[in-house]
Amino acid sequence: MKLYSISDEYIKFLRKKFPRVYSNKEDARIHTRKYLGVVLTIGDYKYYIPLSSPKDKHDYITVDGKKTIRKDSLIVMRIVSRSKDDYELKGTLQIGTMIPVPDSEIELYDIDGEKDQSYKDLILEELIYIRKNEAKIIKNARILYSKKKANDPNNKVVANCLDFIAAEAECDKWIEDHKKPQSNINENQD
Repeated sequence: MKLYSISDEYIKFLRKKFPRVYSNKEDARIHTRKYLGVVLTIGDYKYYIPLSSPKDKHDYITVDGKKTIRKDSLIVMRIVSRSKDDYELKGTLQIGTMIPVPDSEIELYDIDGEKDQSYKDLILEELIYIRKNEAKIIKNARILYSKKKANDPNNKVVANCLDFIAAEAECDKWIEDHKKPQSNINENQD
């Protein structure tokens, strides 16, 4: 697996109908990155799973007075590295807000072009974790997609996910709206 970013225009387009889609933060970028994530195929669509920074209220719990990293779920995988005798949370993969994305809106992230060395080191650690856990990421994404498609109203995990089928319809609309017009000139005319 590799890391990708998505065009600002496509993110803005999806956020009109799906405000939970992660923002590219055009006006607040600190690094060269936009919205980084991994891409996999589910059915006829490429799906983009965004990376996110750890959040205390979502990624940690207190157990016996000690701050502990929460376990993975179908909707969130925590990117953890071991440092000395402890584990450190580096980021998360937000499977519950994965989005279908057209090829034209995906761009391979240039890690070597990252000028901030500490950020580059973080991204490399995340990428190592992602590659080691590729099978689990794909499995969780496909299971979640199937559960959401079945739309079980009693499943709270599924209820908190993006509506993948509606997002696919918007992806199709984007593709149709951004097709290049065909030339009306007949090449065989004199």
